[in-house]
Amino acid sequence: MTFFAIVSNAEDGDLAVFRVDGSTGGIEPVARHPAGDTVMPLALSADGRVLHAATRGAQRSIVTYSVDPHTGGLTHLRTASIEPSLAYLSLTPSDDWLLGASYGESSVSLYPASPLDSTEIRPRQVVEGFVHAHAVIASADGRFAYATSLGSDTVFCFSIVREANDAALELVQKVPVEAGFGPRHLRLSPDEKTLYVSSEFRATVAVFSRDDETGALSARSVSPRAPSLAHLNDGCLRTAQIDAATAATLVWGADIQLTPDGRFVYVAERTSSRLIAYRATREGSLEYAGFTDTEAQPRGFRIDPSGRFLVACGERSAQVVVYAIDADSGALSAVSRCEGGRGANWVEIVMQT
Repeated sequence: MTFFAIVSNAEDGDLAVFRVDGSTGGIEPVARHPAGDTVMPLALSADGRVLHAATRGAQRSIVTYSVDPHTGGLTHLRTASIEPSLAYLSLTPSDDWLLGASYGESSVSLYPASPLDSTEIRPRQVVEGFVHAHAVIASADGRFAYATSLGSDTVFCFSIVREANDAALELVQKVPVEAGFGPRHLRLSPDEKTLYVSSEFRATVAVFSRDDETGALSARSVSPRAPSLAHLNDGCLRTAQIDAATAATLVWGADIQLTPDGRFVYVAERTSSRLIAYRATREGSLEYAGFTDTEAQPRGFRIDPSGRFLVACGERSAQVVVYAIDADSGALSAVSRCEGGRGANWVEIVMQT
């Protein structure tokens, strides 16, 4: 099936829409839409018809668009100011609540996704004390949320408590990972019995078993460190004290994505500009499955719902690339590229109807 890839370009301050042919993987540009200074995380509604984008510049905001699934066109609905700089934005499955993670403010927040005529969004709740919070996602049933604290090497589980038109996050569990792991992004397996968490400092993946009744997590395993990153040292928090020469020797992991069948897990590593592939074993662990050189400094990427194609971009690349995914090995083969924007960092996919 043909689909549209929407890419946020932080330096250009806009969203770029591309059409990807579902049979060949050929990519072509459709349009560019202004969003705001340093636009980064995107959150797409379950039906693919509403898109929220968070800007992280001087004027922080959540910009909302309607999406035309026939043409890929975006229509601006509102720009609403917010206080924190959000490193991550996601929606609850019912699309009525936005979850945000703020790295700088070390907090996780809950925002109403409507009304669309407001020029300011006030959080329903702000949970503080997350040292460098980096990501937050909800389970498919909308009962639980999971968040990462990069600075404290902890994964948090919350219940999403609903009453009438209200909602709140209540802490269920704090789960530590190994010191120096640096938990960044996270994804649930297709059956949601497993939670995968990427490491910013090692580009490995922590694997947790998940109880879908209680939401609780239990540590299962950690993937091996990729041999293709043997030339790099473990990473650390990026501060002004780290010079460019030192940074070039450190692992700098980013996004994590799964194939729809749950067989392969991919992690972006920005220093080497590679996508690292892991294969899920029958025992529930991950084994190294190879790597692919990709666009310079890859931060975000996305796999289409058919599991045939992966769309990637790079913060230091002006190109967007489409890879075909080998169903047996998970290997990626570039099938098309086209001109993109500057500071590309996030990808969402909308199926064409």
